[in-house]
Amino acid sequence: MECLKFELFSPCATFKTPFSLKGIETYPLPPYSTIIGLLYTALGRKWEGEEFSISVQGDYEAIFRDYIRFRKYNRKDKELQVLPLEVPRLYNLRCVVHVLGDGSLIDKFMSALQEPKVYLFLGGGEYPVLVKNPRKIDVDEREVELETKYSAFVPESKASLFDQRGIPFRLPSFYEEGGEKAYRWEQVYFLPKLSIVEGPLLMDREGDVVWV
Repeated sequence: MECLKFELFSPCATFKTPFSLKGIETYPLPPYSTIIGLLYTALGRKWEGEEFSISVQGDYEAIFRDYIRFRKYNRKDKELQVLPLEVPRLYNLRCVVHVLGDGSLIDKFMSALQEPKVYLFLGGGEYPVLVKNPRKIDVDEREVELETKYSAFVPESKASLFDQRGIPFRLPSFYEEGGEKAYRWEQVYFLPKLSIVEGPLLMDREGDVVWV
């Protein structure tokens, strides 16, 4: 089996969670919807219902708090208020991404990432993202016992392979068919790096786990 593999680097990134209300909270890694958006931005067209699987893992050096100017209209007093809003930033984010799907679509994504139609941005659109070495790579299922090199979003179906360290998340992925800005939600666990996993896992020939 072959899949697309590439690395991402961004000096700063924020992946806003959907229920951030008075403040902004961030996912610890880019959610599936962000990777899908990156792929189709590079391709220069919108998603047309194609189905594929995504594995996202990675790490960042630190998280710091930034501030932005937030404009809020007070309807009662009919005044526009400008307030400071705290924004968490992931510093020096590095990710390893695998994409499994139809071979012709994988080829198109790889070519698009090598020569994207526009500059690519990640996590808020303020900082460009570096896409490194998009390539096709062999993967196979192996019985393993290992310590994870990266933090990762792990599908709920793999929960039996690790201990209770995983933190549950619901991640947006594809749009629902016929829906306007209505995402399909995937139940996953955020598994910190250096966690022990044991059992059957997809591995690529470079020794990285493929979390699908």
